[in-house]
Amino acid sequence: MEDIILLGLGGHAHSVVDSIEQTGDYHIIGFLDTKDKLGVKFKDYYVLDTDDALEKFYVHGIKNAFVTIGFMGYGTVRNRLYYQLKETGYQLPNIIDPSAVVSTNVKFEEGIFVGKKTVINANVYIKKMCIINTGSIIEHDCVVEEYSHIAVGSVLCGGVSIGKQSFIGANATVIQEIHIGNHVIVGAGSAITKNIEDHMIRYGMVEKMRDLEG
Repeated sequence: MEDIILLGLGGHAHSVVDSIEQTGDYHIIGFLDTKDKLGVKFKDYYVLDTDDALEKFYVHGIKNAFVTIGFMGYGTVRNRLYYQLKETGYQLPNIIDPSAVVSTNVKFEEGIFVGKKTVINANVYIKKMCIINTGSIIEHDCVVEEYSHIAVGSVLCGGVSIGKQSFIGANATVIQEIHIGNHVIVGAGSAITKNIEDHMIRYGMVEKMRDLEG
């Protein structure tokens, strides 16, 4: 069993830890987070240091890492940490909960989390650092671009494409062949029946430009 270090101890980390334990593929060394969280723990795993210690852990033989910070409204923190990890030399595995149902011809990049009871059907392409959360459904021939988050219970029907750093809220449904742009937020419970351009927020039938500061 290989060692792995996790970046960020928050709610999303709890789900990731549980899935890692369920798979049995990795031994969790602990977390890296901000200085104010040093010594904080979840289960038996402590915050050992800050992100500045990535090279130290790598030199000491920890070659696997996973970002356990969630989308946080923008996806930019996950983006920054990804490149920091890659520059150090870390491998970023995919963590797929054993309860997920995943077609044999799904294409995954790296650093992806797939939560409990998720269904990913045939000919889907999930790009790097996406979160495909609990109970979501991604139907055939969908594409989810990098750093995007498909939230709990949401549904992408066949042939949907989701742009980079976009968020599909809990229990939202995107009907077949719809394109969602980059940096888009779709609110919880929304039904998306037409394309959404880049940098937009859509809640129900209300659509507006998105503030990208942060």
